[in-house]
Amino acid sequence: VFNSTELKDIEFIKSYYYNKLEFVRFSSSVGKFVGYTEFGVKNAEYWNNDPAQLAAMRAQKETYCQHNCALYYTNILTKSVNPLVRLHSTTPP
Repeated sequence: VFNSTELKDIEFIKSYYYNKLEFVRFSSSVGKFVGYTEFGVKNAEYWNNDPAQLAAMRAQKETYCQHNCALYYTNILTKSVNPLVRLHSTTPP
């Protein structure tokens, strides 16, 4: 989630789903995993107790998001095209 290329305006969210139900999520604004189901809470507790896993997920904001947000801004979001409308007059059958 981003509003600009500034790192402070970027939030990295990674969600895990099973049967269309989100069971655990990592959010860079929270800085840890949060579980939403019984299974998700167990996974979140396990992953939050692993310093390497947490460090890797926290680094994603700088390594993945910042780079890709800059690409999106320069290549997609800053481009605009004037709208084009074509009108055709036809006679009814």
